[in-house]
Amino acid sequence: MTTDEYVRDWTRIRTRDEIKLSKDGQEIARGRADGVTHDGNTLWLIQPGGKGRSMFDNQDGVLAFRTNLSNPSPQI
Repeated sequence: MTTDEYVRDWTRIRTRDEIKLSKDGQEIARGRADGVTHDGNTLWLIQPGGKGRSMFDNQDGVLAFRTNLSNPSPQI
């Protein structure tokens, strides 16, 4: 069973985490995390379907959710 986990602090997102992003209640992107800045303000996602690598800023009202929690990333 897949459950989405809200990730308030983007520094907790790890490379290869499966992430869903939403804004104003609508999904805007989904993919595999490819990097996060040290301050957690910027996230890069590799999106499926030929959409490539995209950058997202959490200051724009974008919310992140970790998906596929059957294999969660370790938290430090």
